[in-house]
Amino acid sequence: MQTINYPPLIEARQIEHHFNGQRLFEPLNIRIESGEYISLIGLNGAGKSTLLRLLLKLMPHQCGDITHRPALRIGYVPQRWHANAQLPISAREFLMLNLTASQSRQQLDPLMETWQCHTFAQQPIHTLSGGQWQRLLLARALLNQPQLLALDEPTQGLDLQSQHDFYQQLQKLHRQGVTILMISHDLAHAMSYSQRVIALSEGRICCDGAPQTLLNHPEYQRRFVCAHQDAIVPHTHCGHSHHA
Repeated sequence: MQTINYPPLIEARQIEHHFNGQRLFEPLNIRIESGEYISLIGLNGAGKSTLLRLLLKLMPHQCGDITHRPALRIGYVPQRWHANAQLPISAREFLMLNLTASQSRQQLDPLMETWQCHTFAQQPIHTLSGGQWQRLLLARALLNQPQLLALDEPTQGLDLQSQHDFYQQLQKLHRQGVTILMISHDLAHAMSYSQRVIALSEGRICCDGAPQTLLNHPEYQRRFVCAHQDAIVPHTHCGHSHHA
């Protein structure tokens, strides 16, 4: 039987980025394959959010080449979103504004229920807490049934129980075939649930591979474990394996 080789969802070749005359990255090469669960980690200021936005083509890249699989559907949850207090709409109306012509309002209710948005569905958006906003933005990101879900530190503002519930729902989406690409400040989560961890440091990818591989990588040990010794809690990820 002939094997079909599908192109990666995203491929970045020799991309660079400069900010205020300073080079933020040296040339980077990244492939995001269908079905992966990837955590992008790095210390504050490493450029994780910029790299994610570059990969998603939300900002122009200055050097190199970034290609997406044709007709790739992407859901994106940003790290911050400021609601306009002058916009008098409810949480449910906010989602309705993001529906396409082919989508039905009936799709909103199960989505809001799954992400626990139904409790504040009629609440004005400018009154939502940080955690409520995160859940609402995630529901919005899933409206188009994305093949790739990209998240920038999505558990900020969530309590521990909500974080646990959030990660359980992410795993469910992954089992359903959604590729996950997430910036995470939570090394325990990254090393526990991801198939693949990309570690960004000093403008380059210092480590890239399965969590168990990275735990024994000298550079990962030096740059991350020493600073976050109590955050590493590895265990097997749902029986999946990553092929680097």
